Amino acid sequence: MSEQKNKQANRPTSSQTAKGKNTFSEHVTFDTGEEKENPVSPTTRNKPTVSHATMHVDMPGVPKGSEEKKNPGTKPKPVAKKQSPAERPPPKPKKPVTPDKRRTSPPVKAKAKVPSTKKRAAPAKRKPVARVVPPKIGSRRGYRPSLAFRLRFPVFLIALAVCALALFFSFRKGLGPVLRYVTPSLQSPFIELTIEPGMSARSVSMLLKEQGVVDDDVSLLRFFIGANIATTLHSGTFVMEKGSSYETIGKQLTAKAGELVLTVSPSFTLKAIDRYLHNRGYAKEGSFLASAEVLKEEHSLSFVEGWLLSGEYVVSSEDTASALAQAMFDAMLAVVQPHLGSEMVAKWGLEQTLIVASMIQAETQNIEEMPLIASVIYNRLEAGEPLGIDATTRYEIDDWENPIPKKALEEQTPYNTRRKVGLPPSGICSPSKAAVEAALFPLESQYFYYLHGLDKRLYPAVTYEEHKLNIKAYR
Repeated sequence: MSEQKNKQANRPTSSQTAKGKNTFSEHVTFDTGEEKENPVSPTTRNKPTVSHATMHVDMPGVPKGSEEKKNPGTKPKPVAKKQSPAERPPPKPKKPVTPDKRRTSPPVKAKAKVPSTKKRAAPAKRKPVARVVPPKIGSRRGYRPSLAFRLRFPVFLIALAVCALALFFSFRKGLGPVLRYVTPSLQSPFIELTIEPGMSARSVSMLLKEQGVVDDDVSLLRFFIGANIATTLHSGTFVMEKGSSYETIGKQLTAKAGELVLTVSPSFTLKAIDRYLHNRGYAKEGSFLASAEVLKEEHSLSFVEGWLLSGEYVVSSEDTASALAQAMFDAMLAVVQPHLGSEMVAKWGLEQTLIVASMIQAETQNIEEMPLIASVIYNRLEAGEPLGIDATTRYEIDDWENPIPKKALEEQTPYNTRRKVGLPPSGICSPSKAAVEAALFPLESQYFYYLHGLDKRLYPAVTYEEHKLNIKAYR
């Protein structure tokens, strides 16, 4: 126990060992218990030879030895001076390594990289790169133009539509309530005028001349005086047609209380008459159409459009729609009954003849042209050729103003007389007495074609070649 304490007390510390690193000493313990330190000469061993050869390693960014020669301006790195063993600092103590962690194989020395004497190969020439042209701004993928740029066309179209509607309604306002529902190509020149209370017969005559209803106010005044109605003219708003007879004007201005004098244009369809009565405040919307259907059921008619004769009628103001429909139907019967034994009725039937009359009315307002147009229609029917009357298609699409769509002219429909052979299934307007008489007694001719020139005159043709010459000459 005492010996162990003495050994621990006399054991040199780590600092003392560091000072005498290069000396070898041995502690010997004798039996007497004194501990002496005797220097022991180190065992002879071969001194390790240290090679001072430098190893060249090419590092990126560091010039090689050959490059150092080429660039004499670069300063060489300082070379460490050789030191003698005495001048070298003592090595740091190494941590003891446990036997299991020691290397079992000798370390592999790194091989020195021998500088290559070969010249570097010249870099390969790059292929020319095609110039990239960027697309236009509007066509770039993912490009989104500004809101103002995207809305420029819709805003322009909306502004154009607003201007067109403004012009359209301003034009319709000047036409009056009657002409809004009349076919422009077939409409009669109606005029709306107001007779103020207290106006004399002379003042009324002058007003009618100023508005274009009559051409001579003096003759009209003489009629009023001769018919003894100069003092019984009523005041109010009236719708009159240019060129009306003095008798018609007298009836309108002297109608009794509770009666209405209505003038139905030959160009009016049943829908147009219904709208006319509704907008004038004479009947509810649809009431005239319903009254016409009642007539169709009562008299077992195949159709009602074309069975009602246009003209001037004095009807009751209580049930205007029904009274007007009945008056128009009675007027048509009065016209056709004397001619039920005519050649056309015997050949084509009464209803087919009335369909032809409505087509004649839709084609012209000139009474002198009606018999010739009737002749062309009957010639085509007998030859089995399509009639080619566009008014029937306009009636089907209910559009008398705009150009007929190409699709409507190409479709096979009951009213498309360009594609269908024969007559349409019903009339297309309310014919006048002159149109009915032209259908009953057509002109005998060999014409198969006709056209209205720019001068509003009718030009017939027998063959299609003649018709094409007329088109070239008059249109």
